[in-house]
Amino acid sequence: MNELRGGLIVSCQAPAGHPLRDPEVIARLAECAVLGGAAGLRVNSAEDIAAVRRRTDLPVIGLHKVRHGHRDVITPTLDLAAGLAEAGADMIAVDLTPETPGPGLKLIEHIHGLGVPVMGDVSTLEEGLSAWEAGADVVGTTLSGYTARQLPTPHDPDLHLVGALASRGVRVIAEGRYRNHHQVRQAFAAGAWAVVVGGAITDPISITRRLAAAAPR
Repeated sequence: MNELRGGLIVSCQAPAGHPLRDPEVIARLAECAVLGGAAGLRVNSAEDIAAVRRRTDLPVIGLHKVRHGHRDVITPTLDLAAGLAEAGADMIAVDLTPETPGPGLKLIEHIHGLGVPVMGDVSTLEEGLSAWEAGADVVGTTLSGYTARQLPTPHDPDLHLVGALASRGVRVIAEGRYRNHHQVRQAFAAGAWAVVVGGAITDPISITRRLAAAAPR
């Protein structure tokens, strides 16, 4: 875990139907992130993790997204977590919001039984404190702005949540809508232990869309 502290974690993911949706393509994206100086990677599914692991030994935060309601929930069961660990994940991210259909906080202890640390993905300060008290090794602000009660999703990252968690002694990973180096610096200044950036690095569609919006035609 110390390898991640103070570093940039790059989320290398592509949803179904995306032109980059292929495990080997994801692995190449991960390799590019490594060459660019990433401290770690965040990867969805055992298949993609296995492909990434063949190319790098950089720390991998594994997760498995499952559609539930209006959004994807993150690694809601122990069976999914075990598959991620077997594929080579060094840490496993789990959804610890009230919207997850899984066992919630109890999943932390179960995953620790696999010998793997846990990243608890939350949307509020209360959820983050509960995750930390329940034994999560790190707490991610990943789901802030994405739960049903927080829609519509804000444009900017939730730096307030980062600071609120950090000020209470929580080891917090800032994640969610980080798009540029200014925001990354702000997250570390707020007390983040590490910062995750995803689509702003690894999704050419969203990158192109953002820049094309500035063009006159």
